[in-house]
Amino acid sequence: MADKISIILDTDIGDDVDDALALTVALRSPEIEVVGVTTVFRDAPRRALLAREVLRLLGRTDIPVYAGCSQPLLPDWENFPGGQKLGRQFEALDATLKWEEPRHAVDYLIQTAREFAKRGETLTFVPIGALTNIALAFHLAPDIVSAVKVRLMGGLWGRGDKEWNIWCDPEAAAMVLGSGAHLTFVSIDVTEQVVLSDEETQRFSNSTHPAARFLSDLIKLWGHKVTLHDPLTVLTLFSDLVTFEPMRLQVPLCGEKRALTERIEGVPIALVSTHVKVEDAKEVFLERILG
Repeated sequence: MADKISIILDTDIGDDVDDALALTVALRSPEIEVVGVTTVFRDAPRRALLAREVLRLLGRTDIPVYAGCSQPLLPDWENFPGGQKLGRQFEALDATLKWEEPRHAVDYLIQTAREFAKRGETLTFVPIGALTNIALAFHLAPDIVSAVKVRLMGGLWGRGDKEWNIWCDPEAAAMVLGSGAHLTFVSIDVTEQVVLSDEETQRFSNSTHPAARFLSDLIKLWGHKVTLHDPLTVLTLFSDLVTFEPMRLQVPLCGEKRALTERIEGVPIALVSTHVKVEDAKEVFLERILG
């Protein structure tokens, strides 16, 4: 088998259930080595506790977890939908648990990228939440920009709406876009097409595996249809389920267009998803996560 794809998953686990599903499918995919997990946005330490619990149930307590930035670069909670309120999935955690790891996720991202570069190995950052941690790592350590790849879940090109992950920290998104890094966007234009049916979702609660049952509890707390935004991003690391095209992009930071993702004319700076094999993607996902 070819060398595994080494990744650090940077996640806002705890709101939409797809983050926990993405972490699980990454761990269940032999093509991928999850080097570490970092958390971002609105109480990153609490999110780190949830990520650690998923890892424990999957028997992977060897994978380190680090809490990162809880606030965007320019916090504006009064004008942000939901303010700093967390999602309901944290109800599945023991409320008395406290995060005690002092090391910051950004420091971990920088050091790990440098270690991989020193060995001549490739590391991929996989941010599936706000891009705050990634932007700060690139700002503090510009030497790592050319040493890593970035495959992110974010962006929306087909209509003039804001996409959540970009909206959570548009300044960070603009910084990453302008960094010169090797960027691949798995955008909501394709991910929103991959939705599990009720029968497919029921397979989680029918499973006897503790991790699957825990994920079933998180799905119930989520309370909506399960759309595979983040899991699809992970699956694209080793499959041809999604088609990509080179594009030049920008994230405006002022006025009514603030936090939109726009395709503009000029030299491409990223690969952007355009099509997805919906049924194949669901089949691979369910096989990996429940097999």
